[in-house]
Amino acid sequence: MPRTLLLILLLLSPALRASDLELLVSQPQLGEILDGLKTGRHPRFAVVDYGRASALPRLYLFDSRNHALLGRYRVAHGKGSDPDHDGHADSFSNAPGSRATSLGEFRTSDVFDSEEPGHGRSMRLIGLSQTNSNAEERAIVIHANTYMEEDFIRQHGVPGRSHGCLVLASADRDRVIEELEGGALIFAISQKGQAFAHQ
Repeated sequence: MPRTLLLILLLLSPALRASDLELLVSQPQLGEILDGLKTGRHPRFAVVDYGRASALPRLYLFDSRNHALLGRYRVAHGKGSDPDHDGHADSFSNAPGSRATSLGEFRTSDVFDSEEPGHGRSMRLIGLSQTNSNAEERAIVIHANTYMEEDFIRQHGVPGRSHGCLVLASADRDRVIEELEGGALIFAISQKGQAFAHQ
């Protein structure tokens, strides 16, 4: 068989093709995520890349078995991470009261109906890294808000900002909670800066 044809066949082989996850994240971040997944038993996980603008889809939902991409969604970052409201997270914090986004590894916890206006069905998150260890104290959850809906973004140019929570449009929130409830892992990274860490 000619060498050129063999190389083409190898590149087209599904078994040898890079996974969606490998195409999304850098090598150091990939290693951290794969290490984290060794302790997970959930059929799904998510990666949120806060290095991307908030108007773009940046919460990526994956199948844990083959790391295939199942969906991508817009998600808000915290006001403390984007004080000039230009749609880009510039800094991250784990500090209570910072209203900033935290990077790190999260595990999904219980689902509840929020009493906050517009939040609706919500899901608590547990921070597993030093960079997000205050997630429960800060009440970091997944919820919905109108400032993530298409009409709002079209009118204002950028989505709104949260107090550090992962906020989605209502339909996206429903899908993400459905797929991730029950102890799934969420890896919050920023490809512009440093990945999450277990320091």
